[in-house]
Amino acid sequence: MNRKQRERKGSSTPRALADLVREVYPSREPDDIASIRAFGWWRKAVPERIFRRARPVRMSNGVLYINTATTAWASELDHMKEQLLASVQNQGPGARVRELRFRVGPLPEAPKVTRPEPPRPQPIALAVLPEKLARALSRIDDDALRDVIGGAASVALGRRE
Repeated sequence: MNRKQRERKGSSTPRALADLVREVYPSREPDDIASIRAFGWWRKAVPERIFRRARPVRMSNGVLYINTATTAWASELDHMKEQLLASVQNQGPGARVRELRFRVGPLPEAPKVTRPEPPRPQPIALAVLPEKLARALSRIDDDALRDVIGGAASVALGRRE
């Protein structure tokens, strides 16, 4: 075990994420870490319709190069350059992006984003609702509508199981 490994193993002091990334991803260029940040912020900074057709491919000296699906998209985004740059800078001020350049080229594969599914409403047990309300709900034929109304009533009455 070398000195660095011993220091890491015995150290309980929190370390900056950028330092950890540099250890795992040693960079010869100072823009590499900024590039990684800018690429991640691009998705948050632009609407989905733009993200589907334009993706960053590299960054050099504060210039973020973005490939687009077509020349029409490159031209359109060039007209929106000021807005997009402001959005990228607001989303990721640490990325140090000072300019955007668009060109037609292959789009890198979009990173897989997994979002948790919203919780599904649980069926309401009619027994937890007042008898009169439970009877009225039982006459509703649409299961989804009955569950929504029952859930709202249950929450309003504070009787959710």
